Amino acid sequence: MLPSKVKHILANADNRDLLVSSAAAFVIRVLGAISGFAATFFIARHLGAAESGYYFLAFSVITIISAFSRAGLDNTVLRYTGSAPDLAVNTTLKSVFLILLLGSFSAIVLYFCAPLFAETLFSKPELAPVLQYMAFGVVGLSVLTISAMALQGLRRVSASIFVLNIAINLLLILSLYLVGYSSAAQLAGVYAFASIAVGAIGFSLFYWFRPREGRSTISWRELFASCGPLWVVVIMSQMVQWSGQFMAGAYVSSEALAQLAVAQRTAMLSSFILIAVNLVVAPRFAKLYRNNDMAQLESLAIKSVKLIGLFALPVIGVMLVFPSFLMSLFGAEFTEGAALLQILAIGQFINAMTGSVGFLLMMSGHERDMRNVTLISGTLALLFTWFLTAQFGIVGAAIGTAIAVATQNLLAVYFVKKRLGFNTLAVWR
Repeated sequence: MLPSKVKHILANADNRDLLVSSAAAFVIRVLGAISGFAATFFIARHLGAAESGYYFLAFSVITIISAFSRAGLDNTVLRYTGSAPDLAVNTTLKSVFLILLLGSFSAIVLYFCAPLFAETLFSKPELAPVLQYMAFGVVGLSVLTISAMALQGLRRVSASIFVLNIAINLLLILSLYLVGYSSAAQLAGVYAFASIAVGAIGFSLFYWFRPREGRSTISWRELFASCGPLWVVVIMSQMVQWSGQFMAGAYVSSEALAQLAVAQRTAMLSSFILIAVNLVVAPRFAKLYRNNDMAQLESLAIKSVKLIGLFALPVIGVMLVFPSFLMSLFGAEFTEGAALLQILAIGQFINAMTGSVGFLLMMSGHERDMRNVTLISGTLALLFTWFLTAQFGIVGAAIGTAIAVATQNLLAVYFVKKRLGFNTLAVWR
């Protein structure tokens, strides 16, 4: 028999809906996490530490430039498609049009300036062709991200995760398995092609699932008013996540950089349940806030934190206890990065236990607060990773990244408490 507490929880229709939706998102997100881990595994094993270091560094550059090219529109699309489905088509079409322009411009600049960036910023001339081959991945990554956010807003969670987390990784794995690329530049070209293809698939899926009734138009002014603050949020959030690798590229060898990249990607496996729950609750946050149902908003936020903690803590525990074993899976060259994995896992622990605070702020119209959070944490990320990497090498880069991730989430907890009146860390409530 089910305990009375469990029966009481399941008796509530909203609770059942959250659990079922989260379970479905969890399963598909597990597949996404596995595909991401497998892609990292194959890249590290096939390319080796030196070449995979160049690939991962180029990917971090592409990720940051793509964040700039999206102009904050990914979270705007998520918010409006989640809270006002009649605006979904118009908001998404205008957003895709804008990022195609910005992304193409950014890709062209990166292609022609790649030799200068590789030599001046990173003192790694071998990085130049990798950046050039991957440059047009900026366009693909930007379009597929917008498409995934639109699908998430429409509660097409499986399709969203497939587009955002699974499809490219599968294509990379297949290319490595079937062709066996041995250079970072070749794989960078595959990534650029795959991202554009997946971007087209993602937009096609959105158009297939689009709302068929109640078409409304969002003005350019309203669109820019929403995405303006979020533009800074997205860019600085990427700085928090990837500044360690970015700074390490200028101070350490390609082999050490590969160890950091693999450790960070492994540590981020612990946040897959956070992302899965976010996919379910973010549109609901927007709808509940729009309906001024603050009691249900708080209840949903606290329940999501409990669910995240339940699944994330065991994963983080394994990383803290068996780091050498996990890193050795990628090859003997990566075993030295065990301490990096432990450091980054601690940062991800704080990320998981604070819950969906970023989405709470953005989905409730407090984009400016989230902008301030990311401005502070992003700036700290750049300063910490620069100083600590210069002083302590690759370990300093890992420490700086972990501090930045923790700072961003704890600041967001503070603003959620200030604006919405509840503390997501109070999971005993």
